[in-house]
This record gives sequence, C-alpha cells and structure tokens, in this order.
Amino acid sequence: MNSDFFDLLSTWNLIRVSGFLSYFLLTFAIAAGLMNRLLCFQKQKPLMIELHKVSGWTGLLTIIFHISLLLVDEYVPYSILDIVIPFSADNDPVFSGLGTISLYLFLVTFATSDFLMKKLGRTLWKKIHFLVIPAWILMVLHGIFIGTDTSQTWAAFVYVGSIILIMLLLTFRYLESQLGSTKRKNASF
Repeated sequence: MNSDFFDLLSTWNLIRVSGFLSYFLLTFAIAAGLMNRLLCFQKQKPLMIELHKVSGWTGLLTIIFHISLLLVDEYVPYSILDIVIPFSADNDPVFSGLGTISLYLFLVTFATSDFLMKKLGRTLWKKIHFLVIPAWILMVLHGIFIGTDTSQTWAAFVYVGSIILIMLLLTFRYLESQLGSTKRKNASF
C-alpha cells in the first residue's frame, strides 16, 4: 500500500469526513422528517419515516465516531471534559461548545423519540422533537466556524445548499399548517 492511502485514513481526515458525514445524515434526517408531514409526500410517508429514523440514528453514531477520533487525535487534542463540558476546550472554545450543545440537543431528541414518546404524550413530545432545529443550527455554526474545509467551494455548497433546503421545507410546512388551520376555521362557520 502506498502512503497516500494511509494519509486518507489519517485521524485528521477521518475527523473531517465523519464531521461532514454526520452533518449530511442529520440534515437528511431533518429533511425527511419535514417532508413526511407535507401533503405532497403523503404517499411516501412510510418511506420518509424510515429514512428519517435510519439517517438520524446513523448520523448520531457518526457523531460519536467523530468525537472518539477527537479524543485520540494528537494534533489538536481534546479531553473527554473538553467534549462534554461546553466552552471548556482549548481549541476554539465557543464553536467547540456549540458542537457539544448541539450533541446534547440531538441526544434529547433521539431519547425522547425512541424511548419516551408514549410516556410524554404527543404534544410534549412534538415540542421536544423540534429541539432538533436549534441542534441543527448549532451544528451548522460548529461546522462552518470550526471546520477547516469551510473555505473550500464544495463545503460552502454543502452548507448553503443544506440551509436553503431546510429553510424551504420549514417554510412549506409552516404554510401548509396555516392553510390547514384556515380551512378548519372556514369549515366550522
């Protein structure tokens, strides 16, 4: 094997790849979750729900891999306390901390969705589940400001494209909910 192959598998490259992969998977999970609620995707609802779950859990596992690599990296070392206590890292404490808070919000969302949804009731669960949006926003900020690839054109395309996608889906979901409440009000007269 030549050294280029091993360079691709360096801790540094795996940290970068796992960061972007988790970003992609969690963005995809959020998009599938939002699409699941839109009228135009109702025929694909079972598929959207499955994509939402699988990409979400895979994204969370990829974050755990990303964190594990940070713990063994020798170039920019992180301790377990740097990772679990927001804003305590020596390396870019603000944006490292936003990544930590993002992780916690994702963990709350996942735990309540798969383990506590029935106990919480639909209304409370739904409110907690929407913590995924601030978690995602913090993940975007973490990636843009601490990521070393942010200045690359392809990375800018990934960030801008995902932000536009999620904003459009949130807008469509909001507009559909407003249209639905207007129709319900008119039907009651």
